[in-house]
Amino acid sequence: MKKLIILLSISVFIIACENSFFSGKLNEGVIQYKLEYLDDANEKPIISLLPTEMSIKFKKHNFLQVVEGWMGIFRMAGVNNSDTKTKSALLKIMNKKYLYQVEGTTDGFGFDPMKDKKIELTDETKEIAGYNCKKANITWKGNKFEIFYTDEISIEDPNWNNPFPEIEGILLEYQYEMFEIKTRVTATKVSKEEVPDSEFEIPEGYEKVSKKEMEAVINDLM
Repeated sequence: MKKLIILLSISVFIIACENSFFSGKLNEGVIQYKLEYLDDANEKPIISLLPTEMSIKFKKHNFLQVVEGWMGIFRMAGVNNSDTKTKSALLKIMNKKYLYQVEGTTDGFGFDPMKDKKIELTDETKEIAGYNCKKANITWKGNKFEIFYTDEISIEDPNWNNPFPEIEGILLEYQYEMFEIKTRVTATKVSKEEVPDSEFEIPEGYEKVSKKEMEAVINDLM
């Protein structure tokens, strides 16, 4: 009986540690990305002002995605907080702060959803930022491109705030359109580091708005 209790205790411990040491998956850290704009900057001058980096901080099943530009004047963030069961989009422009927040599942914010796209999963792989990634071929609006994702990083529902919620794995290279500007996103570094729980809390001072109101603010900027 004593041995049985010990074995059951070990089993519970292993299950509790899923997505950490025993699964071999990273479940806390930071991913750095570079942003490349694929349109002609002469035709769309706003491109020269857009941010060139993005980061994702994650811990267990919470994550924070941040893009900053215009020397800190502009900041857009997406927060998935599994503890409060909320998903939030935050926008800061100078002293103006806007918050779009919902509970449960929802469409993301800040990109064209690519609802008519076709996804072809493949067996091809590629290493990005030290992680083995699987390749998927995407067809959308007559254009074809590749995306790469990995299951070696543990984040729950990692793609709610990009056009590929169907993909089961964190994207380390992908492409999307935001307000009719084509953007390629590529991970440059993945770091294992401690992330405070406070990173996934909504700061004070943000005005709650609808998704439509939030997008209207950004459209005015573009």
